[in-house]
Amino acid sequence: MPEFASLKSQEVRNYWKHEAQDFTPWLADEIRKEGTSDLEDALGLDLEIIEEEKSVGRYNVDILAEVVDDNRKVVIENQLNTSNHDHLGKAIAYASGVDADIIAWISPRFHDEHRDAVQWLNESSREGVDLFAIRLEVWRIGESKPAVRLNPVAEPSEWKEKAQRSKGELTETKKLQEEFWTEFRDIIEERSTALSARKPKPQHWYNNPIGKTGFKLTFSINSRDEEIRTSLIIPDDAEAYWQLAEEKDEIDAEFKENLSWNEPEETRSGKERSKILATRHADITNKNNWEEYLNWLLEHGERFHEVFYDRIQRL
Repeated sequence: MPEFASLKSQEVRNYWKHEAQDFTPWLADEIRKEGTSDLEDALGLDLEIIEEEKSVGRYNVDILAEVVDDNRKVVIENQLNTSNHDHLGKAIAYASGVDADIIAWISPRFHDEHRDAVQWLNESSREGVDLFAIRLEVWRIGESKPAVRLNPVAEPSEWKEKAQRSKGELTETKKLQEEFWTEFRDIIEERSTALSARKPKPQHWYNNPIGKTGFKLTFSINSRDEEIRTSLIIPDDAEAYWQLAEEKDEIDAEFKENLSWNEPEETRSGKERSKILATRHADITNKNNWEEYLNWLLEHGERFHEVFYDRIQRL
C-alpha cells in the first residue's frame, strides 16, 4: 500500500517578516518573472507591474499593476496578519484614488465579515469593478521546500456579472464569443496542460502567457472568414521575429504543419507587430462542432508551447 505524508500549514511570518520590505517585493518579483505567477493564476489575468508602494494621498498602494490584455488597473493590498477593517478601507480608497478596476486583497486569514463584505461589494458595485479576497498559504510536506498557494476565498461571480447586464448590452455575436471562450476556459481547467485558464470575455480573442514578457499566445475567432486561429504574437520586436524566421523550415517540420509567418508591420500606435499562426475553418455559429474546434485550439496551443517556449527564452 502507498504511504502518504501530511501537508503541514506554515506560519507565513516565518518566511516574510515585514509586509512592505519582504512580502511586497517578493510578490512583485514573482509577477515580473517570465512564467505565470500564483497571483495571476488566482485572478485568471496576466499582469504587469506599474509601481510598488505608489503614493495615493497620505498612503501608499502596495502594488499597482495593470492587466496585459486591456490595461485595466489592479490594486494589490497585502497583509501578513489576519484581515482587518483598516486594510479593507485602504484597498477601496486606493482603488478610488487611481481609478482601478480590480482589487486583490491578500491575507493569511480572513474574518467572515471581511469575506462577506467583499462578496457584497462584488454584488453591489458597478459592473467592471472586481474584488478578490485571496488567502496567502504556505505548505510543506515533511522536510520538503515550502510551497506558496494563493487561494481566492471571495471573488466576482461571472454569472451575476452576466445577469446584471442590461438587455441588449451585448450583441448576439459577443454573447456567442463569451460562451465559446467560457467552454475553452473550462477545458483548460479540467485538463493537464501548459495553457493557463483566463477569464472569458465577450471578444474575438483569448490570450495566454507563453513564458516571456513581450510575447503572447492568442486564440482568436474570425467570424467573417469563418476561421479560428492560434497565434504567437510578437508586439514590438522585429529582431525576435527574424531570429525565429531563420529556423522557419525546422519549426514548421517540428510543428508538423506549415505555419503562416506574418512579417513585422507598423501598427496605428507606431509599433511593429508580427505573428506566427495556424488557422482552420470554423463556423462558430454551429455549436455542434464546438468540441472539435475547442480541441483543435487546445492541441495547437500546446504545440506552440512545445515548439516555441525554449526558443523564445534564448532570444
